[in-house]
Amino acid sequence: MRLIDLAKTLYRDGQLDAAEETASRAIDLLPEKGDQLGLCHGHRILGYIYNFKGKTENAIHHLEVSLGIASSLNSDSELCSVHYALARVLAKGGRFNDAHAHVEHAKSHAVNDKYFLACVSGLQARFWKHQRRLEEAKYEALRVLDMFEELGATNDAEEIRRFLGKIDGMLKEMDN
Repeated sequence: MRLIDLAKTLYRDGQLDAAEETASRAIDLLPEKGDQLGLCHGHRILGYIYNFKGKTENAIHHLEVSLGIASSLNSDSELCSVHYALARVLAKGGRFNDAHAHVEHAKSHAVNDKYFLACVSGLQARFWKHQRRLEEAKYEALRVLDMFEELGATNDAEEIRRFLGKIDGMLKEMDN
């Protein structure tokens, strides 16, 4: 098992310090001009770890490094994933304009993956809800619901239905 895969497993298991150490070691061991995909994944997992730990600037740094590497790989899936991660980190820090820009970039790289496009669009709907741009959030969420239903992603569709229910409740409160 590659060290990057081990770091991902440790991260998913909540062992953040071990995941951070493993990802850092993997990056140090990878040649700068060799395994670009491994470096991309290593920096991205460090971005996730630092985001979870509340170290926003470290998270952004590693995700931007990952984005630079992904750009050189010209991989839509990698670019989409890193832009998605950056959008989440920036929104968590209240930087919604920057987050929306990364959502748009992620969407542009997800055109060939309808499921990931729906996920990115759902993230944008959540940002708009948080910003109380409820009509925009509802419109986007309805589009996401259609995509998930078309794909047969029933759990995701149900989650979006609950989200739409919350938005409808907020809209009703505003009308009163």
